[in-house]
Amino acid sequence: MRMLYNAALLPVRAASLVFSVWPRRSPEATLERDQRLARRLPTVPPEAIWIHGASVGEARLVGALAQEIRRRRPGQPLAVSTVTATGRAQLPSPPAVDAAFFLPLDFPAVQRRAFDVIAPSMIVLVETELWPNLLAEAERRRVPVVVVNGRLAPERLGRYRRLSGLYGPLLRGLHAIGAAGSDEAGRFVALGVSDQAVRVIGNLKFDLPASIENAADLRARFGLAPDRPVVAAGSTANGEDRLVLDAFAEARREVPNLLLLLAPRHPERFASAVEEAERRGFTVSLASRGEAVKDTDVLLLDTIGELAVLYALAGSAFVGGSLVPVGGHNLLEPIAAGVPVLYGPHTEHVAEIAAALERSGAGLRVQNAEALGRAFTDLALHPDDCARRVALGRRFLDANRGALQRGADLVLDVLDRTRSDQHA
Repeated sequence: MRMLYNAALLPVRAASLVFSVWPRRSPEATLERDQRLARRLPTVPPEAIWIHGASVGEARLVGALAQEIRRRRPGQPLAVSTVTATGRAQLPSPPAVDAAFFLPLDFPAVQRRAFDVIAPSMIVLVETELWPNLLAEAERRRVPVVVVNGRLAPERLGRYRRLSGLYGPLLRGLHAIGAAGSDEAGRFVALGVSDQAVRVIGNLKFDLPASIENAADLRARFGLAPDRPVVAAGSTANGEDRLVLDAFAEARREVPNLLLLLAPRHPERFASAVEEAERRGFTVSLASRGEAVKDTDVLLLDTIGELAVLYALAGSAFVGGSLVPVGGHNLLEPIAAGVPVLYGPHTEHVAEIAAALERSGAGLRVQNAEALGRAFTDLALHPDDCARRVALGRRFLDANRGALQRGADLVLDVLDRTRSDQHA
């Protein structure tokens, strides 16, 4: 089955050959190209743990896990990688880790070159980054692979079942999976992973550090009046900006001076989000310029990696990918910033957290743009209810911390057992 997978990658390989010789405009772009082809990877000390996460959210977890492992084992070499450029910007850099780089493309020859350079003693995959040739090369070299914060949405379970000939052996070859929740653990077992290899460790996102900036400082940064109400919409997906702006327009009827902090998930959609807002007659300021004009209606977050901090500006925050069928994004960031969290009906990727938030009273699910507008309005006009949800959110976070320590325990347990077996 892996042969079919590699055959399907032939057009991508051809494109990568063009990519490898095409002139690039900057040294950074050239370095990215060379790292993706495993031609210019950083030097890594022997016996490094290689920790990998896909994009921005996972890169923050990679950094937290690396910091915890480094705290416990100061001399343990660490290498970290990510797939996207936005994720790469969030990875820790030396000396916090020994090396940070783009994940090489999942071609057999490229992965062989990567393993020759990095020579890891172990690979840790944050969430479910199952690259077939990377895992096959790890197995060939007898490098143990551990998954932490393991997540498996129902639709991905179906995909892996359809491709069981490819993914079944890879999943069964994993040394350990630290699942984010009990439902996730059950799905891994349903795919044939031994229940002895699966451990529920909880979600590492509960342990990410909260913003060190307070709301007053952030308001001063953007020139916002201390008493101006703000609502936020973060990680919005394609087609969702329109719904959020409709909700904001509805809320403005009762809260005329309300400001919207809008953060599309992908940079390529910044311009279209501005157009959507201006089409409705809203004035827009860009966060990258550092200051919102006095009469701004929408402050568009056009920078990367600041959303978790800037949530603290708001009186309530909607997390995107949930009013449209994407599956939802990180519901914990607003709570960590001391802000009530709102989300739509599509939370398949964060189902356990969404359900637990509703049970706790800390989260509020809205079914459509109209309901989101009412929620924005109600929380802006009823500060006591807002404060109640903030307190419940903090209690919810405190009750669920500890996954980071359990994840580090799992990684180091497997590492120590592997080294003991090698020396036996």
